[in-house]
Amino acid sequence: AKGEQLSGGQRRRLDVALGILGNPELLFLDEPTTGFDPEARRAFWDLIRQLKNDGTTILMTTHYLDEAEALADRLAVMTNGKILEVSTPALLGGRARAKARVSWSENGKSNLELTDSPTQFVNQLSSRIDGEIQDLSVTRPNLEDIYLEMIGEKV
Repeated sequence: AKGEQLSGGQRRRLDVALGILGNPELLFLDEPTTGFDPEARRAFWDLIRQLKNDGTTILMTTHYLDEAEALADRLAVMTNGKILEVSTPALLGGRARAKARVSWSENGKSNLELTDSPTQFVNQLSSRIDGEIQDLSVTRPNLEDIYLEMIGEKV
């Protein structure tokens, strides 16, 4: 099939295939998984990891923050043409220091606690509650939460 007859996802796959011909040392990818179905997207992630393991340096732009988190060693957050921060996914925007959200149900009421010490808090909660803690969840902000906070959106 000619290039113009391909679907968006097929064109992206062709772009990537042409980009990796000749085993480049540096590969630029602009929104490479736009139009990919979930299976093709994960296969692409595996390819990127293999290229990275083989020593290829990859500069990739993406709006898919789960993709950036899964693939990047370093991230740059840009807004309005300006770089706000360059860091690792784990440290971006103070993420490693962000408070954990502990939520649970007790006596039919939903509860939420923001804490720097989630393990200690859950242990104290467990000591106070007789039996199983209902609907217990402990989460830290994901990359999307951090990004939105950095650009000034409320999470």
